[in-house]
Amino acid sequence: MKKMESNDWKVKNEDQKRQYIMTLVIILLALLVIVGYTFGSFYKITRQDAIALGKNAVEEEAAQMNNFLLKGTDVMQVTELTVSYMMKNGADSQEIEAFLQQQSKDYEEYISQGFTGIYGWFRGEYLDGSGWVPPENYIPKERPWYTEAQQGNGELVVVSPYLDTKTNTILFSVAKVLDDGDSVISFDIAMDDVQDIAENIRLNGNGYGFVVDDQGMVVAHHDEWEKGKNYLMDEDQQDSDMQKLVKQVYQEKDQDNISFEMEIDGEECMVFSQTVQEKWHVILIVNYSDLFQKIQNNLFRNLLVSLFIFLVVGYFCTSSYRNRKRAIHYAEQLQEYQLNLEDRVEEQTREIREQSQKMIQLQENVVEGMATLIESRDGDTGQHVRSTKRYVAMMVDYMYEHRLHPDEVDQEYMTRICNAAPLHDVGKIMISDTILNKPGRFTPEEFAVMQTHSEIGGRIVKDILGEGMDQELIQIASDVAHYHHEKWDGSGYPEGLKGTEIPLSARIMAVADVFDALVSKRVYKDAMGVEEAYAILQEDAGTHFDPELVDIFVKIRNQVEAYLKSLR
Repeated sequence: MKKMESNDWKVKNEDQKRQYIMTLVIILLALLVIVGYTFGSFYKITRQDAIALGKNAVEEEAAQMNNFLLKGTDVMQVTELTVSYMMKNGADSQEIEAFLQQQSKDYEEYISQGFTGIYGWFRGEYLDGSGWVPPENYIPKERPWYTEAQQGNGELVVVSPYLDTKTNTILFSVAKVLDDGDSVISFDIAMDDVQDIAENIRLNGNGYGFVVDDQGMVVAHHDEWEKGKNYLMDEDQQDSDMQKLVKQVYQEKDQDNISFEMEIDGEECMVFSQTVQEKWHVILIVNYSDLFQKIQNNLFRNLLVSLFIFLVVGYFCTSSYRNRKRAIHYAEQLQEYQLNLEDRVEEQTREIREQSQKMIQLQENVVEGMATLIESRDGDTGQHVRSTKRYVAMMVDYMYEHRLHPDEVDQEYMTRICNAAPLHDVGKIMISDTILNKPGRFTPEEFAVMQTHSEIGGRIVKDILGEGMDQELIQIASDVAHYHHEKWDGSGYPEGLKGTEIPLSARIMAVADVFDALVSKRVYKDAMGVEEAYAILQEDAGTHFDPELVDIFVKIRNQVEAYLKSLR
C-alpha cells in the first residue's frame, strides 16, 4: 500500500515539474508575442508615416522647384509679349536691345540673382540683354536654346542644361519662338537656386536628394562632385546602382508620386521621386538604418523589459515549484511515520494554498501592469483608463434604462462603448515623452503636437485593429479616440465639429474624460473636489459638453461619489 502511495507521489512530482516548465515556457512565449506584436505594430505605423513623410518632403521640394520654374516662364511670357509687340510696331534692334538690357537688370535685381540675362535671335540678328558680344564662331541657330525652341512649335520650352560659353557654367534656359517663326527669345537661369532646393531635400534630417533631367544628367546634388554627371550616358555609370535607380524613376514617371525600395551601395534604401514639368525629377534617398533607428531602439528596450518580467515571474514560479516539492516531501514523511497525518497535511495544504493565491495575485498584478504599460506612457492613464470606463458604463446604463437615444443605445452599444473607452488616449503612444510628461504648461507648439494624439489615435485603432474584428466596435473606438476633444460649440479639435455632428460616443467620452481629469491628481495639479468638478461640468454644458449628457452625469452623481469613495 505504502509503495503504491509512494509511486503516486512520484507521478505527482513529475506532473508538478512539467507544469513548472510549461508555465515558464508559456510566459516566455507570451512575452515574445507581445514584444513581436508591439514591434510589428510600431514598424507598420512608422513605415507608413515614413513613406507619407518622404512623399511629402519630395512633393514640397518639387513644388518649390516648380514655383521657381514658373517664375522663369512667367517672366518669359511677359517679356516675349512685349518684344513681339515692339517688333510689330517697327522697333529697331537698338530699342529691343535696350529693353532686353533693362529687363535683365530688373529681373536679376528684383526677382532672382539666378536670372542671368535675356537674349535671342531677332530678325536675323543676335541681341543680348547682358551686353555680351559673342565670338565669331558663335552660331546662335546651332545653340540648344534656339534649336529646342524651334522644336517647341511656338510653345514655351524649358531647354536642357548646357555649358554656357559666356560664363563656362551650367545653365538651363526658357525659350520661345516669336510670331515670325524665325526669331527666338531666351532667358537663362543659373542652377544655384535648384542646387539650394536639392540640398534641402531631407526626411527628418536623414537621407539626401538630387535632381536629374529627362536625359539622366544630374543638374543639382547635395554632393558637388556629382553635379554634371549623366547617370544614363556616362561610361563609368554603366550598370551602377544610380543608373538602375534613374531608370526605374523614368519607368514610373507617369505616377504623381513615386516610392520604391532598392539596394544602393550595399544598403537597403527607400527612394522617393516627383516629376516636375515632365522634364525634371526630384529624388530623395533614405537608408533603412536611419529610417528605422528608433524602432530598433524600442525593440531593444522592450526585450530588456520582457527579460526583467520573465526573471521576476520565473523567480516566483520557481519558489512556488520548490514549495510544492517541499510539500510533497513533507507529505511522504507524514505518510511514512504516520504522525499527526491529518493536522500536518492540513497545515501544508494551507501553506500551499496561500502560496498559490500569492502566485495568482502576483500574476494578475503583472498582467495588469503590463497592460497599463502598453496602453499608456504618461504615468496617469492606468487609473484614468479604469475610471473613465466606469463613468462611461454608468452613463450608458442610465441612458438605456431611461430609453434615451433608443435608436443607438442598446445592449450591444453599451458593451462596445465600454470596451472602446480605454482606447480614447491610445494616440498618446506616438507623442514624445518630453511633451507627454511635462509637469508645466505646454507651449503653443507643444500643445499643437499634443493635439495630434486624437487624430493619430483614430488612425491607430483603424489601422491596427481594423481587420478581423467587430467593425461597429472599431468605428466606436475610432470615434472615441478621434473626436473626444471636440466641443459642443464647435471650438474643439481636431475637426471643429459642432453639436450632434460629434458622434454620441465621443460626447459621452468627453464628459467622463474631463471629470476624471478634474478629480484626479496629476504631476501638474492637485485633485479637485467633486462639488467643484460638477460645477465646472454644469457651467460648460452647452459650450464644451452636450447639455443632455451633463444632466445625465448629474443624475448619477450618487453612483459617481460611491465609486470615488471606494477608490479612496
